[in-house]
Amino acid sequence: MPTSRSTLWVADEFDRRAATYDDNRQHLWQADLAAQWLDAQPGQRILDIATGTGLAARAVSRLTGQRATIVGIDVSQQMLQVAVAKSDRLSCHYLRADAHWLPFRPAAFDALLCVSAIPYLGNLEAAIADWCRVGRPNAALVFTTPAADGLTVHRLVRQAAEVNGLVMPDPHAAFGTPARIRATAEHLGLRLTRIERLTFPQPLDDNPHAAFDTVINYGFADPVQAAPSDLRAAIFDSYTDLHRAAYRAGDSGDAILFGRCQLPESPPE
Repeated sequence: MPTSRSTLWVADEFDRRAATYDDNRQHLWQADLAAQWLDAQPGQRILDIATGTGLAARAVSRLTGQRATIVGIDVSQQMLQVAVAKSDRLSCHYLRADAHWLPFRPAAFDALLCVSAIPYLGNLEAAIADWCRVGRPNAALVFTTPAADGLTVHRLVRQAAEVNGLVMPDPHAAFGTPARIRATAEHLGLRLTRIERLTFPQPLDDNPHAAFDTVINYGFADPVQAAPSDLRAAIFDSYTDLHRAAYRAGDSGDAILFGRCQLPESPPE
């Protein structure tokens, strides 16, 4: 089975989710706010990495009055088809490509975006090295990523697994705090100019089964998905208790880290 971060898995997963991806208000919120943070200017060439349905690309196009050129890349053909259909008359162009190996000449872009995709990258360091190659020196890069333990339902599933003796690591821990982002940026030669933790209100619904299945099927709960049926049932029972307690307490919301940095002054060798 491909891992949750393999290119094959990511392409298949987002092909499956393409038709309903834009229905999630959090996706729209991240894309719109990231586009504002980028502060793109008319005449610039912008690269939207892992563009998905083109939410961020379209937001940038609208903010620049369609006077910038936005190129979106993604590994999911179905997501790209939605992006093309929704970008009619906008200055957006799309092609299928892997975020780790971009098919562009050096210094081809004035600014770059990567919204919601960092947890799905198999090798973040290799990906950012190629982003630095295709971005001009000092180009702006805006990105978003979930905060460590920042997604309520994911956190509750991990807690339920731990109660039943199963360790399910937080997939967002490695890059999910401002301190870790600063350290990573420094290691990769990026100059971090802004970082904020922002919370999108995401109320829990009253159906724990739907929320549990969503997390399991998104590929970040592989240990639970692979567990024997009796253990998985016990984890779900524990999750149900945690979900209902959080629902009664109004404990919900997704914490997302937004960052803005500048690429190195000298392109990588």
